[in-house]
Amino acid sequence: MNINLYKRFEVPTLAWYGQKMQELVFPEEWHVSFLPMEGYNKPLVGSDEIVRALKEPIGTKPLKKLAEGKREAVIVVDDMTRVTRAYQIIPYIMRELKEAGISDEHVRFIMGGGLHGAWYRDDFSKKLGEDIVRNYPVYNHNPFANCTYVGKTSMGTPVEINSEYHSCDLRIGIGSVVPHPMTGYGGGAKIILPGIASYNMIFYNHMVVHRQNPPAESYWGFLEGNQTRADIDEAGKIAGMDMKVDVLLNGVGDSTDVFAGDLQMEFTEAVKVAREHYSTKGVPDKVDVIVANTYAKANEATLAYSNWKNKVKEDGVMVIIAQAPEGQSTHYLYGKFGVNEYAPGHSVPSKPPFKKLIIFSEYKIPDPFLPIAEPSSIIWLDDWKEVVEEIKNTFNYYPSVLILPNAEVQCDEKVLKKFK
Repeated sequence: MNINLYKRFEVPTLAWYGQKMQELVFPEEWHVSFLPMEGYNKPLVGSDEIVRALKEPIGTKPLKKLAEGKREAVIVVDDMTRVTRAYQIIPYIMRELKEAGISDEHVRFIMGGGLHGAWYRDDFSKKLGEDIVRNYPVYNHNPFANCTYVGKTSMGTPVEINSEYHSCDLRIGIGSVVPHPMTGYGGGAKIILPGIASYNMIFYNHMVVHRQNPPAESYWGFLEGNQTRADIDEAGKIAGMDMKVDVLLNGVGDSTDVFAGDLQMEFTEAVKVAREHYSTKGVPDKVDVIVANTYAKANEATLAYSNWKNKVKEDGVMVIIAQAPEGQSTHYLYGKFGVNEYAPGHSVPSKPPFKKLIIFSEYKIPDPFLPIAEPSSIIWLDDWKEVVEEIKNTFNYYPSVLILPNAEVQCDEKVLKKFK
């Protein structure tokens, strides 16, 4: 093979498994564009900025002041379907707690997984850091029990939250703000709903309240007027959280910006920056081939599909790179639990609006727990050369190819700028 006749690109994979840059090779004659989000190469946030965020938060007292006189502290982190590197933030929080007089035996952590499956020690270590797992109790959230009723939102959602969380008098959350197809953006009060909410609470918000939104295929970037998000924000106020820390993420999942403070106010400020940070400029109306790499949420690869499927020409090809050794996420509301067994909120996926859907992965699952698309329409391949051959066999001309390195979180700038 003469390397001069080929175009080579790299995309990040295996976020929680050592991280690897996946090489993608294309024939020289193909028209290939690599379009990252604006914040793709933004550097890791400095320690001074993290300290400043905790000492000069948005809409609340400094963390040390909030912690003074408190007896029991809980820190909620998002789960392994989010690439938030909580270990980049936690040491600074722990320092503030110790200076406020809260000793180690009065601190615990909860991984707020909502209706996702339970996680294990190895996951906790990756998310929080080995030192935290060795020295502090870390718990899974149980949405089917161990929740306490604390009120009801104006839309009727029962606010039932993790009982361990509710028992503590200092409550802190760590998460990330990224575009989301249902709530506009993740982050903010989503650490509570769905993060540490009961099944009933999540079901009502996702299945009853969500249907009050104006009809749309998805809601990426949609905040103002989003009933689902408004209900989540109200539930967060009822449940209460002393400080939320949210970060923005670059192309390899490092924290680039940090926002801390009041649950709603810090989220509002984060979104102002996130709208540009996750924007992708120069996206054409339609292309022959989209290569949609998943990294932050490789175990929720359907997000890349829903985000970018309408940019593929009718006779075109979409390639989703989903290098997820753990497979696709368990989801007790939207997932699949047998050949014909579905969770209550599951909707049967339709066939793609284009010719071919290829999943490139070394970790094939014939029937994913969280469906990516209509199963019979998917071509699973684990060799990139075979992917290129499959694309070649689809066209009688040199195709236009668009590579999106973070397809499950980056969005067309026209989509994100359309909403407030």
